[in-house]
Amino acid sequence: MDPVPARVGQDVDQGKPSRGRMSWTRVEEDALINCLTDIVNDKWKAENGFKADLLQELEKGMRKRLPGTDIVANPHINSKIHVWKKEYSALFDLLSKSGISWNSTTPMIEVEDEEVWDASKRTK
Repeated sequence: MDPVPARVGQDVDQGKPSRGRMSWTRVEEDALINCLTDIVNDKWKAENGFKADLLQELEKGMRKRLPGTDIVANPHINSKIHVWKKEYSALFDLLSKSGISWNSTTPMIEVEDEEVWDASKRTK
């Protein structure tokens, strides 16, 4: 497996974390999505969310998929899931508005006209 790429906030020469904010790579995000999918398929999901120790299970899954990774349950995985939830919520709210839809062919948001878009920006 390829080595885990250095990221923003990491001193490439020393391999030490800097005080900067961690920036996830596409490979890391894909690995986390795959870990989440595995956990749902392995019955980790409960009625109102996930069972306890979810973050630790995700960390183990990340270490299997990306040996040598420095991603840990807290703060990295917890923070990434929090960001994804906020982004999903914003997209869900936007797509619930009349005149705004998702085009699956182009993976883009479509707006009927400029007035609809302007109105959606004012209601943030």
